[in-house]
Amino acid sequence: MEHRGISAFLISHPPNILYGSGFTGSSAWLLLTMNRVILYTDFRYIQQATEEAPFCEITKLDSSVTPSLFLKIWEVLMEETVSAIGVEEARLTLKEYNQLKDVANGLEIIPCSGLLEGIRSVKEEMEIDNITKAARIADSVLKDTLPLLKPGMSEREFAGELEYRIRLAGAEGMAFPTIVASGPRSALPHGIATNRNLVEGELIVLDFGVVWQGYCSDMTRTYILGEPTAQQERIHKIVCNARSIALQTIKVGDRTAAIDAVVRQYLQDEGYGDAYGHGLGHGVGLEVHERPTLSPRGEDVLQENMVFSVEPGIYLEGQEGVRVEDLVVLRSDGPQVITGSRRELNMI
Repeated sequence: MEHRGISAFLISHPPNILYGSGFTGSSAWLLLTMNRVILYTDFRYIQQATEEAPFCEITKLDSSVTPSLFLKIWEVLMEETVSAIGVEEARLTLKEYNQLKDVANGLEIIPCSGLLEGIRSVKEEMEIDNITKAARIADSVLKDTLPLLKPGMSEREFAGELEYRIRLAGAEGMAFPTIVASGPRSALPHGIATNRNLVEGELIVLDFGVVWQGYCSDMTRTYILGEPTAQQERIHKIVCNARSIALQTIKVGDRTAAIDAVVRQYLQDEGYGDAYGHGLGHGVGLEVHERPTLSPRGEDVLQENMVFSVEPGIYLEGQEGVRVEDLVVLRSDGPQVITGSRRELNMI
């Protein structure tokens, strides 16, 4: 905050509120000053906030949340003689900004991007343990559910079976809508499960994540019902090779764009550069997409204890696609793979 030139910071993004306070409720704001940490929430969450965020001052909001909130914040800032407050510009709505400005009475409002996200990108061991547990649940459930895959089953039916067993395994839920994309739909990077039936000889992309203690996992595997064609075997092998190249290249101190470029060049050399349209990976933690960003536009420098995905893919529009995604935690001696499910094209 001192580096940004602010002596107060208003947090509105729920994962950042959780990270900064421990509060898991769906409605809250967190105000940091140099002397105080204040959590604002309404009647529904007062008891929960007291239990989950014991080091915070808990302030109850009226039913008309934001006007009440900003007036209370302004009073605190006057007591603290604060002249500038930072806000999460990517998370504050225009309406909320205008309401804050209306009561600010000359207070400078400074947009701050990525202040908490940068800190969150380097994980503590407790966070790594939670992400690893989420990945272990995903591995175990996938192993138990794969035998159910058969021709005639719908994508949505398999997604339902997977999600049901994840709940039975004790997870809090899914990190994002489950992707089950078969046949030509496997060429859709985010092919959410539909009522399309699985067909023998077609590729099936499975992409799902589990939430454990608020932390996410993320994994993609590509399988086939029956025997693969030469093209299917080739593109799957190339994607797996791209994954291996990335893991052999990644090290502490690398720029994320440089890692992405190595994999992108390999796929280009194999003739599939135009069939790979997304970045190599993304950070995973309290959100399934967070920093660091491994893409051509990535500006992060990889640090020890960052957790992120490595997910090269090939997508042949109208035909089929392959993606293989693993989670890794970056240690001083290189990346350590967290996800453990089999990567072979055949399921058995």
